Amino acid sequence: MDTQQYIDHVKTQVLDHEYEAVPPAEANPFDPVWYKQDDDPTIGRTKVFVTVTDPDDIDTATLKTTTESFRTLVTSASPSDDSTSVENRFGYIVFALADPADELIEFATEEFTVADRRSNVFPMLYDLDTETLHAHDVPRLKGRGFYEKQKFDADELLTPSED
Repeated sequence: MDTQQYIDHVKTQVLDHEYEAVPPAEANPFDPVWYKQDDDPTIGRTKVFVTVTDPDDIDTATLKTTTESFRTLVTSASPSDDSTSVENRFGYIVFALADPADELIEFATEEFTVADRRSNVFPMLYDLDTETLHAHDVPRLKGRGFYEKQKFDADELLTPSED
C-alpha cells in the first residue's frame, strides 16, 4: 500500500464514522485533519482529532516535535468548555512509513508521553510495507479507558480491513 491509498482509507473510515474535516487554515500545518465530538459511556465527552502524515525522513526527535505540534492544534482547536463536567481531548497522529525502525516504533508507542495539558495525543506508525498499524497497548491499570478508546479507534478508523 502506498501513502495516498492509506490516507484515502482513513478518510473513508472517518467520514463513515461522522467525523468532519477541519478547514485547512485551522489544521495548518497538518492536512488533512478530521474531528468529531462524542459522548463516551466510560470516559465522558470526547473531542477527537485524526491526521495522517508521511514524513520523508523521521527520527525520534522529529516524531516528538511533530506530535507535540499536533497536540497544540488539538488543544487550541478545542478549548475547554467550563459548562461540561468531563471533557477529554484525543489526537491520533499516524506516521505512514515504509519499514519504520524498531526504535522509532518503541518510542512512539511506549516512550512518548501521551497525556499532557488535558489532552491525550497518540502517535502511531503505519508500516506501508507490511500494512501494519503500530498503536499503543492498553495498560493494566491507570488510564486504561483512554488507551481502550485509542485501541478501539485505531481498529475502527486506522487499520485497513483484510478484504
